[in-house]
Amino acid sequence: MSEDKYTDIESDGGMDPRHQYEQEQKAKREEALQALADIGQEMEKARKIYEHDNETWWKGLTEKEREDAFYAVCKRIHEADIRSNGSYRFALYNVFGFDPSMYGRGMDCGYMAIHNAIADGEDLQRMKSVTRFEVIDEKGRSYTKYLDKDEGIKYSLQDEDKTLKVFIDTQSWREDL
Repeated sequence: MSEDKYTDIESDGGMDPRHQYEQEQKAKREEALQALADIGQEMEKARKIYEHDNETWWKGLTEKEREDAFYAVCKRIHEADIRSNGSYRFALYNVFGFDPSMYGRGMDCGYMAIHNAIADGEDLQRMKSVTRFEVIDEKGRSYTKYLDKDEGIKYSLQDEDKTLKVFIDTQSWREDL
């Protein structure tokens, strides 16, 4: 029988060491992936427990305590996101005074999405005062429009948010003011 250099079986009947190593690595990867899945399930379970406990806490507050909590949180969000225009971390650590362990919980409760929406909204507000509109592509500025005093820009997403339309005119942009 001719010796085949691609066979996984050595002449002594044992397994090729490379194949054995690959099998061991595959088993370790599968074990690690299962451990990650288990951790993920435990984290989700802990999140649901926290969510339930937090909801129970909220419902147990008096009207005045809920008002005070709402005021305190909104005041800090306004300071971090509107007045200071800070990052998500700035808001958590510098304004709210949390340590880094709150980073994930802030995402779980939706604050990161709120923070990003506020930042995007602030950018949109600033865009209402533009006086020049440019389209830039690989060739550079392919279109520039300096707006007249009575002109403004209005934006619209269409086609399932796949198309951005920009309207430059004297009327429709005023509707948003």
